[in-house]
Amino acid sequence: MIITLTSHKGGVGKTTSAINLATYLAERFGEGSTALVDTDPNESALDHAERGADLTGRSGLPFRVVGLGQEVWEEHVVFDSQGRLHGEDLEEALEQSDLLVVPTMPDYPEIRALARFVGDVEEASERLKETQHVGRDGTVASRPAPYRVLLTMVPWWENRVYCPGRAELEEAGVPLFDAQVESRRAFKQAAAAGVPVSGLKGRAAQAAWEEYRKVGEEMVAELAGAASGTGYGAASGGAS
Repeated sequence: MIITLTSHKGGVGKTTSAINLATYLAERFGEGSTALVDTDPNESALDHAERGADLTGRSGLPFRVVGLGQEVWEEHVVFDSQGRLHGEDLEEALEQSDLLVVPTMPDYPEIRALARFVGDVEEASERLKETQHVGRDGTVASRPAPYRVLLTMVPWWENRVYCPGRAELEEAGVPLFDAQVESRRAFKQAAAAGVPVSGLKGRAAQAAWEEYRKVGEEMVAELAGAASGTGYGAASGGAS
Protein backbone atom coordinates (compact mmCIF):
# COMPACT_ATOMS: atom_id res chain seq x y z
CA MET A 1 0.00 0.00 0.00
CA ILE A 2 1.42 3.37 -1.01
CA ILE A 3 -0.16 6.54 0.36
CA THR A 4 1.02 9.98 -0.75
CA LEU A 5 0.18 13.11 1.22
CA THR A 6 0.35 16.45 -0.50
CA SER A 7 -1.42 19.75 0.00
CA HIS A 8 -2.29 22.99 -1.75
CA LYS A 9 -0.11 24.95 0.72
CA GLY A 10 1.90 24.55 3.90
CA GLY A 11 0.59 24.68 7.44
CA VAL A 12 -2.48 22.49 6.95
CA GLY A 13 -1.35 19.41 8.88
CA LYS A 14 0.24 17.42 6.06
CA THR A 15 3.20 16.09 8.04
CA THR A 16 1.07 15.58 11.15
CA SER A 17 -1.30 13.51 9.03
CA ALA A 18 1.56 11.55 7.45
CA ILE A 19 3.04 10.73 10.87
CA ASN A 20 -0.24 9.60 12.39
CA LEU A 21 -1.51 7.67 9.38
CA ALA A 22 1.83 5.85 9.18
CA THR A 23 1.42 5.09 12.89
CA TYR A 24 -2.00 3.63 12.20
CA LEU A 25 -0.63 1.38 9.46
CA ALA A 26 2.31 0.29 11.62
CA GLU A 27 0.04 -0.61 14.52
CA ARG A 28 -2.47 -2.37 12.30
CA PHE A 29 -0.03 -4.39 10.21
CA GLY A 30 2.74 -4.93 12.74
CA GLU A 31 6.38 -4.16 13.36
CA GLY A 32 8.46 -3.65 10.23
CA SER A 33 5.41 -3.24 8.00
CA THR A 34 5.52 0.50 7.40
CA ALA A 35 7.90 3.28 6.37
CA LEU A 36 7.47 7.01 5.91
CA VAL A 37 9.46 8.62 3.10
CA ASP A 38 10.03 12.35 3.59
CA THR A 39 10.30 13.98 0.16
CA ASP A 40 9.37 17.47 1.35
CA PRO A 41 12.34 19.88 1.12
CA ASN A 42 11.43 21.08 4.64
CA GLU A 43 12.13 17.55 5.98
CA SER A 44 9.55 18.00 8.73
CA ALA A 45 8.96 14.27 9.16
CA LEU A 46 12.68 13.58 9.48
CA ASP A 47 12.92 16.36 12.07
CA HIS A 48 9.98 14.86 13.96
CA ALA A 49 11.71 11.47 14.08
CA GLU A 50 15.00 12.98 15.24
CA ARG A 51 13.31 14.82 18.11
CA GLY A 52 11.91 11.57 19.43
CA ALA A 53 15.13 9.54 19.21
CA ASP A 54 16.66 8.27 22.46
CA LEU A 55 20.37 8.14 23.30
CA THR A 56 20.78 4.98 21.23
CA GLY A 57 19.24 6.67 18.20
CA ARG A 58 16.05 4.63 18.43
CA SER A 59 13.05 6.59 17.15
CA GLY A 60 9.94 7.34 19.15
CA LEU A 61 7.90 6.34 16.10
CA PRO A 62 6.70 2.78 15.34
CA PHE A 63 8.00 2.92 11.75
CA ARG A 64 11.12 3.98 9.84
CA VAL A 65 11.42 7.50 8.51
CA VAL A 66 13.78 7.86 5.55
CA GLY A 67 14.74 10.57 3.11
CA LEU A 68 14.45 10.69 -0.64
CA GLY A 69 16.65 8.11 -2.35
CA GLN A 70 17.02 5.81 0.67
CA GLU A 71 16.09 2.16 0.32
CA VAL A 72 12.57 1.13 1.33
CA TRP A 73 11.54 -2.50 1.76
CA GLU A 74 8.39 -2.20 3.85
CA GLU A 75 5.04 -3.33 2.46
CA HIS A 76 3.25 -0.12 3.38
CA VAL A 77 4.78 3.26 2.54
CA VAL A 78 3.57 6.76 3.33
CA PHE A 79 5.10 9.61 1.33
CA ASP A 80 5.17 13.03 2.95
CA SER A 81 5.63 14.96 -0.27
CA GLN A 82 6.16 18.63 -0.88
CA GLY A 83 3.14 20.89 -0.98
CA ARG A 84 1.43 21.82 -4.22
CA LEU A 85 2.73 19.02 -6.43
CA HIS A 86 2.33 19.90 -10.08
CA GLY A 87 3.20 18.75 -13.57
CA GLU A 88 5.21 15.55 -13.84
CA ASP A 89 5.64 15.31 -10.06
CA LEU A 90 1.88 15.25 -9.56
CA GLU A 91 1.39 12.73 -12.36
CA GLU A 92 4.08 10.49 -10.86
CA ALA A 93 2.38 10.63 -7.45
CA LEU A 94 -0.95 9.65 -9.00
CA GLU A 95 0.68 6.90 -11.04
CA GLN A 96 2.75 5.32 -8.28
CA SER A 97 0.37 5.67 -5.32
CA ASP A 98 -2.69 3.74 -4.25
CA LEU A 99 -4.26 6.85 -2.74
CA LEU A 100 -3.50 10.57 -2.68
CA VAL A 101 -4.48 12.21 0.63
CA VAL A 102 -4.91 16.00 0.55
CA PRO A 103 -5.26 17.66 3.98
CA THR A 104 -6.87 21.08 4.22
CA MET A 105 -8.31 23.39 6.83
CA PRO A 106 -12.06 23.96 6.38
CA ASP A 107 -12.16 27.76 6.26
CA TYR A 108 -13.13 29.72 3.16
CA PRO A 109 -9.68 30.95 1.96
CA GLU A 110 -8.23 27.43 2.29
CA ILE A 111 -11.11 25.91 0.36
CA ARG A 112 -10.67 28.43 -2.46
CA ALA A 113 -6.99 27.51 -2.73
CA LEU A 114 -7.83 23.80 -2.44
CA ALA A 115 -10.26 24.09 -5.35
CA ARG A 116 -7.46 25.18 -7.65
CA PHE A 117 -5.25 22.30 -6.53
CA VAL A 118 -8.07 19.78 -6.92
CA GLY A 119 -8.44 21.07 -10.47
CA ASP A 120 -4.75 20.32 -11.05
CA VAL A 121 -5.18 16.81 -9.63
CA GLU A 122 -8.17 16.05 -11.80
CA GLU A 123 -6.47 17.39 -14.93
CA ALA A 124 -3.40 15.25 -14.22
CA SER A 125 -5.65 12.24 -13.68
CA GLU A 126 -7.34 12.81 -17.01
CA ARG A 127 -3.98 13.01 -18.78
CA LEU A 128 -2.94 9.70 -17.26
CA LYS A 129 -6.21 8.05 -18.23
CA GLU A 130 -5.52 8.95 -21.84
CA THR A 131 -2.23 7.06 -21.88
CA GLN A 132 -1.22 3.60 -20.81
CA HIS A 133 1.47 3.43 -18.17
CA VAL A 134 3.29 0.65 -16.36
CA GLY A 135 2.29 0.08 -12.75
CA ARG A 136 4.54 -0.87 -9.84
CA ASP A 137 4.05 -4.59 -10.49
CA GLY A 138 5.08 -4.28 -14.15
CA THR A 139 1.58 -4.56 -15.55
CA VAL A 140 0.01 -1.92 -17.75
CA ALA A 141 -2.23 0.28 -15.62
CA SER A 142 -4.95 2.36 -17.24
CA ARG A 143 -6.01 4.48 -14.28
CA PRO A 144 -4.37 6.86 -11.79
CA ALA A 145 -4.84 6.65 -8.05
CA PRO A 146 -7.91 8.25 -6.51
CA TYR A 147 -7.55 11.23 -4.21
CA ARG A 148 -9.40 12.15 -1.06
CA VAL A 149 -9.47 15.37 0.94
CA LEU A 150 -8.97 15.25 4.72
CA LEU A 151 -10.28 18.11 6.83
CA THR A 152 -7.74 19.05 9.50
CA MET A 153 -7.46 21.71 12.21
CA VAL A 154 -11.26 21.82 12.37
CA PRO A 155 -12.49 24.22 15.11
CA TRP A 156 -14.15 22.27 17.91
CA TRP A 157 -17.54 23.92 17.38
CA GLU A 158 -17.50 22.93 13.71
CA ASN A 159 -16.22 19.45 14.49
CA ARG A 160 -19.07 18.72 16.88
CA VAL A 161 -21.97 20.68 15.43
CA TYR A 162 -21.75 21.74 11.77
CA CYS A 163 -18.83 22.37 9.43
CA PRO A 164 -19.69 24.82 6.60
CA GLY A 165 -16.45 24.00 4.79
CA ARG A 166 -17.37 20.32 4.61
CA ALA A 167 -20.81 21.18 3.29
CA GLU A 168 -19.32 23.35 0.55
CA LEU A 169 -16.86 20.66 -0.54
CA GLU A 170 -19.54 17.98 -0.52
CA GLU A 171 -21.80 20.17 -2.64
CA ALA A 172 -18.95 20.60 -5.13
CA GLY A 173 -18.52 16.82 -5.34
CA VAL A 174 -15.02 16.76 -3.83
CA PRO A 175 -14.25 13.30 -2.36
CA LEU A 176 -13.83 13.62 1.41
CA PHE A 177 -12.96 11.35 4.28
CA ASP A 178 -15.98 11.00 6.55
CA ALA A 179 -13.67 11.38 9.54
CA GLN A 180 -12.05 14.75 10.23
CA VAL A 181 -9.39 16.02 12.61
CA GLU A 182 -10.05 18.68 15.21
CA SER A 183 -7.55 21.42 16.05
CA ARG A 184 -5.88 20.23 19.27
CA ARG A 185 -2.84 21.26 21.28
CA ALA A 186 -1.92 17.57 21.59
CA PHE A 187 -0.61 17.55 18.02
CA LYS A 188 1.91 20.29 18.80
CA GLN A 189 2.94 18.46 21.97
CA ALA A 190 3.47 15.23 20.02
CA ALA A 191 5.55 17.03 17.40
CA ALA A 192 7.72 18.60 20.09
CA ALA A 193 8.26 15.20 21.69
CA GLY A 194 8.92 13.45 18.38
CA VAL A 195 6.16 10.88 18.87
CA PRO A 196 2.78 10.18 17.27
CA VAL A 197 -0.15 11.66 19.16
CA SER A 198 -1.02 8.14 20.33
CA GLY A 199 2.25 8.21 22.29
CA LEU A 200 0.98 10.91 24.63
CA LYS A 201 -1.00 10.30 27.79
CA GLY A 202 -4.29 11.95 28.62
CA ARG A 203 -7.82 12.03 27.29
CA ALA A 204 -7.19 14.91 24.89
CA ALA A 205 -4.33 13.09 23.18
CA GLN A 206 -6.29 9.88 22.94
CA ALA A 207 -9.26 11.75 21.47
CA ALA A 208 -6.88 13.21 18.89
CA TRP A 209 -5.53 9.75 18.10
CA GLU A 210 -9.03 8.35 17.77
CA GLU A 211 -9.71 10.81 14.96
CA TYR A 212 -6.67 9.66 12.99
CA ARG A 213 -7.49 6.04 13.75
CA LYS A 214 -10.88 6.57 12.11
CA VAL A 215 -9.22 8.16 9.08
CA GLY A 216 -6.84 5.20 8.86
CA GLU A 217 -9.65 2.68 9.06
CA GLU A 218 -11.54 4.49 6.34
CA MET A 219 -8.42 4.68 4.18
CA VAL A 220 -7.71 0.95 4.43
CA ALA A 221 -11.36 0.07 3.86
CA GLU A 222 -11.50 2.23 0.73
CA LEU A 223 -8.40 0.61 -0.74
CA ALA A 224 -9.73 -2.84 0.07
CA GLY A 225 -12.94 -1.85 -1.70
CA ALA A 226 -10.96 -0.61 -4.69
CA ALA A 227 -9.18 -3.95 -4.90
CA SER A 228 -12.50 -5.80 -4.84
CA GLY A 229 -14.20 -3.37 -7.20
CA THR A 230 -16.60 -1.87 -4.65
CA GLY A 231 -14.84 1.17 -3.16
CA TYR A 232 -14.29 4.77 -4.21
CA GLY A 233 -10.97 3.86 -5.78
CA ALA A 234 -12.71 1.36 -8.02
CA ALA A 235 -15.28 3.90 -9.08
CA SER A 236 -12.63 6.46 -9.93
CA GLY A 237 -10.12 3.96 -11.24
CA GLY A 238 -7.57 3.94 -8.43
CA ALA A 239 -4.69 1.49 -8.29
CA SER A 240 -4.73 -1.35 -5.82
